[in-house]
Amino acid sequence: MNPLWRDQLRLVNFILHRAAPNDPAAVPGGLVALAAVPLERGLRAYGGHAQALSARALGQVFPRLAGHLGEAEFSALAWTFWREHPPQRGDLGQWGGALESFLQSRAGAASGLPGLARLEWALHEAERAADSELDAASLQCMATETPDALRFHLRAGVRVLCMEPEALALLPLESPDSGWILAWRRGWRATWTPLTAAQAGFFRAVAAGLCLDEALQAAERCTEPGEEPFDFSAWLQSALREEWLQGASAQPCAGRC
Repeated sequence: MNPLWRDQLRLVNFILHRAAPNDPAAVPGGLVALAAVPLERGLRAYGGHAQALSARALGQVFPRLAGHLGEAEFSALAWTFWREHPPQRGDLGQWGGALESFLQSRAGAASGLPGLARLEWALHEAERAADSELDAASLQCMATETPDALRFHLRAGVRVLCMEPEALALLPLESPDSGWILAWRRGWRATWTPLTAAQAGFFRAVAAGLCLDEALQAAERCTEPGEEPFDFSAWLQSALREEWLQGASAQPCAGRC
């Protein structure tokens, strides 16, 4: 191993609390000859900076989770997560995708925390999604194509999430009874809205690349007792107004979409 890489790895091991500061195996070779106290103090400063950075970076992506847990508990969570799932890239905005599974193993779904992390990460990804504009010209095919050959395309960052009741309890009162939520970016800010089961079924079918006919059938199958039937006209108006829709295309199917 390149000596420079080895020294950097030793420093990282200490910052992540994988070794003690006075352990020669954990300290960069060029630093071993320095006085023990200044060395330990300097290395602990690196560790303290990383710990503060972990809470700050994670709090920017998961503000609802941070507010629910409180500053001290969230800071401890962020530091533990940093050590077990350290950032892989210099852009800390890409760090945090594994938090849902981390909370699932630590707190369980019944805590509501994994579901809350799932929603916040979806919102974060929506805000970072590539910019796109509605392809208005493509919608002309709606006048010429039959439902079994017409497909709609959602914008990047639009996601349908299934939320546990415990996670819904951590959200505002307008949370959906069905457990389905739509996350997307409106303008420059991510937002979310509750969905009925029928709406969620339609969205998931469209996201899977199914044609309009199949998507409508999916909405009908998912409609729960007492729920209003899926209204495609209302959906289309909302899709255009709320910036869910990227465009449409004519892609005939062979037997099924």
